[in-house]
Amino acid sequence: MIHHAHFVAHRASQAPLAGAIACLAVIAVCLGDPQAGVGTTAAAGLVTNNQRVISAPAGRDDERLPRVRPTSDSPIDSLPHGPAGLPHLAVALFNRDRAAAGLPSVSESPMLDAIASTRARQMVSDGLTHVRPGSRVMAIAELLQQNRVAYSWDGENIYWAGGPPFDDAVSAAEAWWMASPEHRDNILGAHFRQVGIGTAIDGGKIYVAAVFTD
Repeated sequence: MIHHAHFVAHRASQAPLAGAIACLAVIAVCLGDPQAGVGTTAAAGLVTNNQRVISAPAGRDDERLPRVRPTSDSPIDSLPHGPAGLPHLAVALFNRDRAAAGLPSVSESPMLDAIASTRARQMVSDGLTHVRPGSRVMAIAELLQQNRVAYSWDGENIYWAGGPPFDDAVSAAEAWWMASPEHRDNILGAHFRQVGIGTAIDGGKIYVAAVFTD
């Protein structure tokens, strides 16, 4: 299985819109390939040079992380692993990770599930990226604003894997993200309280998006 992942997290801005617009000239010079994984994010989703966007390197088949399946004595094992059950499984896995770190659980949000599903579908055409082609605004920030989601902090982990099968794609994504410090910081973010998961299949590839807010 070939897989690849990116993450982004940022705090919503309280700065005036005019200040954000004034940054666009600098952004146009600094912005690189959105799939290169080397960029930065600022409040309101503008790409600047204040915070990193990091991608995990694509793993060779002989170096990939093993797909992780729950043990038979875990409550997670009773959850459905088909496409309809993937969001519930992801939330259970995230909350297992958070409990182990002494953190409160996150709640699954139907709105964030829908937004994450949109992000996964966008990546079918755009590739693995936080910024859509031709845009300088984080796609997740656009969707949160369009859906009038109130938040101070948001984060997004994205991932793709080859297949089929795809039934354990979310388990594989969670294992990959937890092995990456930057992705793990979103899963274990103390300021996050809600999460949504979305998936989209494009032939022999599945895209997974996890969206976090406070």
